[in-house]
Amino acid sequence: MRCMPAGKLPCALMRIDASSMSCQSCGSRALLAFAALACTTAVANAQSAAEPPSLVITAARAEQALPDALPSTRVIDRAEIDALQPADLPGMLRALTSIDVAQAGPLGSQTSLFLRGADSRQVLVLIDGVPLVRADFGTASWQNLPVDQIERVEIVRGNLSALYGAQAVGGVVQIVTRRAPAVQASASLGSQGTVAATLAGGAGSGDGDTRISASLSTRSTDGYSARDAAVDPAANPDRDAARQQGASARLEQLWAPDQRTQFSALASRTRSAYDGFTPGLDDVLTTRTDAVGLNSRHALAAALALTVDLGQTRERFEDPTGFATSGDNRVRLAGLQLAWLPSAAQEWQVGAEAKGERFGDSNTPARTRKTDSLRLGWLGRFGTGDALQLQANLRGDRSSDYGHATTGLLALAYVPAPGWKASAQWSSGFSAPSFIDELYADPTTTLRPERSRQGELALQWSGADGGLARIAVFAQRQQDRISFDPVTFETVNIARARNNGLELIAQWPLGAGRLAAEATLQDPRDADTGQPLKRRAQQSLALNYSATLAGWQGMAALRYTGRRLDTDPVTFGDAYNPARTTLDLAVHRQLTPTWRVSAKLDNAGDTQASEVLGYTAAPRSLLVTLQATLP
Repeated sequence: MRCMPAGKLPCALMRIDASSMSCQSCGSRALLAFAALACTTAVANAQSAAEPPSLVITAARAEQALPDALPSTRVIDRAEIDALQPADLPGMLRALTSIDVAQAGPLGSQTSLFLRGADSRQVLVLIDGVPLVRADFGTASWQNLPVDQIERVEIVRGNLSALYGAQAVGGVVQIVTRRAPAVQASASLGSQGTVAATLAGGAGSGDGDTRISASLSTRSTDGYSARDAAVDPAANPDRDAARQQGASARLEQLWAPDQRTQFSALASRTRSAYDGFTPGLDDVLTTRTDAVGLNSRHALAAALALTVDLGQTRERFEDPTGFATSGDNRVRLAGLQLAWLPSAAQEWQVGAEAKGERFGDSNTPARTRKTDSLRLGWLGRFGTGDALQLQANLRGDRSSDYGHATTGLLALAYVPAPGWKASAQWSSGFSAPSFIDELYADPTTTLRPERSRQGELALQWSGADGGLARIAVFAQRQQDRISFDPVTFETVNIARARNNGLELIAQWPLGAGRLAAEATLQDPRDADTGQPLKRRAQQSLALNYSATLAGWQGMAALRYTGRRLDTDPVTFGDAYNPARTTLDLAVHRQLTPTWRVSAKLDNAGDTQASEVLGYTAAPRSLLVTLQATLP
């Protein structure tokens, strides 16, 4: 039994994508968080060899070292993914970040993610720079992206509409597809009849100018009953099986110094059983997700570079027992960016994009939307030792159906001493109405985009050993939120929301290993009624430690999510979902240069508290993997 897929939800229920949690005096906890930051810098033992910082691109649409990014940025690389051994993308984000994850069942089940208290439809997902969004509901199908096809993930928190346009209110999650360095094959067996296998490989030309890589994966499970019969008597207690297959490919070509082109492709097929509203009926949803992208950067002169981006994401589903038995969603993007670097401390950007969206299903004629945008950007460093840093972005989007939206971002940072940085940031963002929103709106009116404003103050420390800690206090206000009016049965721009919060992100060497922590304290509420937004926790904590002992490399990932407001599955009234704590354990050992064995224990304490009220918590499970790597 599993959550209804998005294509099956009636209009009256689809806006339940909000959620809960109130923060008891976020300001009163600021002292604790600042103390934790100070403790972080004291504990960080310094004396590891200096590590080059990760390079990121999402925070400014320009390549920069992670400590230099002004918006809050978190990077999860392939080494961290391999150490955790997650079964899927929601499981990885749940264990390694403090993002609120609401997954209604096993592999392939409908999943929502809430970043900085924003709705799941207000978090923009990019696959190699191309938006992944269902135009009908405005959300991304996180659960359909195989984790074995992911090389790295960049998570940027806060309004980024001034860089990326619609939906980038809570933040942006950029997914980079797999780049296999060598030939690898693995096979896994585990609890609940889980079977998985991967095959990946990569090769390059002798001069290193050309590189190609590809990856295949499959994972199947007998699953468990997604809906909880103890909470919902109408639930079907059978197992909900799933199978997910994925493939990706990447081609990189260096034509000459500062002249490079990259092509990437990803495809997945997810077949998942779920329970709808008819007791005893076996419902099965099959979803195919495809993404292709082309990025080409060329130096036109010593200080001038042109970047071309082309791409498409497509999602097709078949649901024989659903309200819509089939559907097809497509997003196409074409963009140009011209970057001028008059000095090593300055970068000016001008960019233009054209985006086309199309969605149709078996019940609804295809709808389309075109959005054109123009944006400007400026990155600068000033003063002695580059003590002042600045980022400014301005963007205008014009849509064929919801009109025009202008957004901006301004961030200023001061570096008082090596490794320390204090910053302030203001930004505005917007979220476009979904096609379903527009379908149920008054035909004589035009729905406006949901608008957001956010302010942030942050303090950051970074060390030569790769340690980094950042604490931020933020406030967000939203207006023109789209809500369903139960009297007129129409969608209208009437709601407002607010959120005040504090975030801590830290990674540093500790003892024989490395400790990483994320904590979020927040208070997302309806600004008119004061009611907590649903499925958003007041407190969230992700703590993980990885180390090597006696030849074994291990990771422990502890995740705490506070209680949150939800919807009772029987009465459809408001009800609180209790707090939950889970512990995941993973180990691996290199037996020979070729062979590696690993094991993963999910939910080691067999926590029974669920992420979504009325749905079963994932039970304790074990997975054992044997992997071979050819030299």
